Amino acid sequence: MFKLSGLGLVFAAVCAAQTPVILISVDTLRADHLGALGYKRAATPNLDAFASGGTLFTAAETQIPFTLPSHTALMTSTYPSENGVEENADTVPPSLVTLASVLKGRGYQTAAFIGSIFLERQLGLDRGFDNYDSPFSFEAFSRLSGSMLFAGGPHNPYAVRERRPGPLVTRAANQWMAARRGQPVFVFVHLFDMHKPYQLASYDAELEAVDRLLGAFEQMLKRDGWWDKSLVVLVSDHGEGLGDHGESDHGYFVYESTLHVPLIVHWPQGEARMPERVTQPVGLIDVAPSILEFLKIPAPASFKGRSFLDGSARPVYSESVYARDCFGWSALRTLRVGGMKYIEAPRPELYDVDKDPRELTNLVRSNPTQAAALRAQLAKFVAAQTPASVQQGDPQKNKEVLQSLGYLAPGPRAAAKGPAADPKDKLPELLRYEDALNLMDERRYTAAVAVFRSILATDGRNLLARRDLGVALIELKEFGQAANELQQVAAAAPGDYVTRYELGIADEALGKRREAGDQFEAACALAPGAAQCKDALARVRGATGK
Repeated sequence: MFKLSGLGLVFAAVCAAQTPVILISVDTLRADHLGALGYKRAATPNLDAFASGGTLFTAAETQIPFTLPSHTALMTSTYPSENGVEENADTVPPSLVTLASVLKGRGYQTAAFIGSIFLERQLGLDRGFDNYDSPFSFEAFSRLSGSMLFAGGPHNPYAVRERRPGPLVTRAANQWMAARRGQPVFVFVHLFDMHKPYQLASYDAELEAVDRLLGAFEQMLKRDGWWDKSLVVLVSDHGEGLGDHGESDHGYFVYESTLHVPLIVHWPQGEARMPERVTQPVGLIDVAPSILEFLKIPAPASFKGRSFLDGSARPVYSESVYARDCFGWSALRTLRVGGMKYIEAPRPELYDVDKDPRELTNLVRSNPTQAAALRAQLAKFVAAQTPASVQQGDPQKNKEVLQSLGYLAPGPRAAAKGPAADPKDKLPELLRYEDALNLMDERRYTAAVAVFRSILATDGRNLLARRDLGVALIELKEFGQAANELQQVAAAAPGDYVTRYELGIADEALGKRREAGDQFEAACALAPGAAQCKDALARVRGATGK
């Protein structure tokens, strides 16, 4: 084998460091829906073609099945429990080192083109990007429901959308790249088209549309001279339940339907580092250090992932704390070692995902020795993770949200007294809660109140159900009942904007203007940019003369 030395090594390192890097994330793409992995009900020739002259990782896993937390792990190579970004309503700590900041420090021009409000620059993932193209805006967060809210006041209607169609994302990326041909660039392209609610007939119809879009994007890269010289990495942040294990979307469970993601690396021409298929499990947390190793750039000490370029085996950790944060039920944590996957839950689970990819046969009882070994390894792994000092941004919010996209996320974040419920056992309650939200969307408030009350009759600690019961009662002008429900929520979760604002509305309607002013003042402190809250506070303070 020919080896370089001296100046030749220096030249090779400089050339590698100048290699353009293009990172594409197709939000909500299940790996097992790719034709390259055997799927027959949708055509994905262009996605499959990304692996031509490249490497398809058949067992790549996200570290957490939510958009912002997963992309944070991808970009910072840190675990969610370390970086503090475990929900979509979290904020990326300013202390985290990103892949973009490392490459920018090495002379790269960096740009991101974002398809969803869940990666809006306000959330902090823009660090290191010269250009962060995310034409979104929100005024408030609901800490309890994890929703981003447009809280009233005059708005440009084009500024409050929650997604940008893929063709507009890739067109913006094309234009930026066209002005920088021949220069070292790091480009991040985020496509949100496959996320609910679907714009086309079905998930697979969206998949075929995204496949065509990426085919056109690849042709642009070839036409403009980028394809042969670039390192192109295609991933997804998480999959989609599509009814598997009773989960329609993602974030609640940690089964392979939502954790198993595509990972395809197209190598610059003549620089393939790995075989066409790699079956060893890897995590999204490993992507950034692998890119840097290919470029011969040292990874920062904060990166916790490992480069997969050597093809070595590694345990892959994933989690979901959605059920804990929303409802006070148990968090779910999982460790995959080779083909075996252990899920820590009140009723633990063990699967051989190579033989049982749909995770239908729990092996905990038939293989207790291996279950115990993986449980001990998982406990040691979690104990070794040191949470970062997370500086959260201002929580904010108010009424209608990206609930239309299916998110509920983070809530009280305090363990309920007594043993936490297993999310598997609570799935029927979750589905009833989601049914009630759909009734709210349809303005069928009386029916929604009945469902919320039925939930609280058996689970009085469900703060989201109680809060949204209060909101529904306000819509029905039952202000006294609403205030009673919302006061209970405010006592348990005082940092939730929606609770404070809606309680202010109820108090105002009851003639309690001073109390209403106190609630609006608390809400405005949580969401300083919410015009709706400012207007309400001015209204009642003017009336009370305070």
